[in-house]
Amino acid sequence: MKTISCMKYLLLLFLFTAIGCEKNTTDQTFTIGKESSFRLNQIDYSADGQYTLLIKEITDSRCPEGVECVWSGEVFLKGEWTYNGTKHLIELHTVLKDKQIEPEGFSIQIVDAKPYPKNGVESKPEDLVITLLVQNN
Repeated sequence: MKTISCMKYLLLLFLFTAIGCEKNTTDQTFTIGKESSFRLNQIDYSADGQYTLLIKEITDSRCPEGVECVWSGEVFLKGEWTYNGTKHLIELHTVLKDKQIEPEGFSIQIVDAKPYPKNGVESKPEDLVITLLVQNN
């Protein structure tokens, strides 16, 4: 009887552990030279399977609709570009382009980020869909 009770608790522990784990989906692809959509914590594969891109952090400081701001703000993201199993840090900006860190041989441009912030509406980075243009140099 004690064995069954212990097994129930272990099963519940494993269930809650699995639910709490961060999920990365792996079925998204992008094509080099074309605009593609990306989301936070989602692994995206290049169409040829050689590269992956994982966005780990998104900061959206754009001035919300309905507010007057001194600075228009920007979208900033950090992530990992992987080629042949080697990970490279990337940092992309919509405004401060001189601060960008891109993988060697490529340029990555933030084209858009939706939804646009609205005054009084809370938004989360995981709700953003980032449109990027990945190009060979």
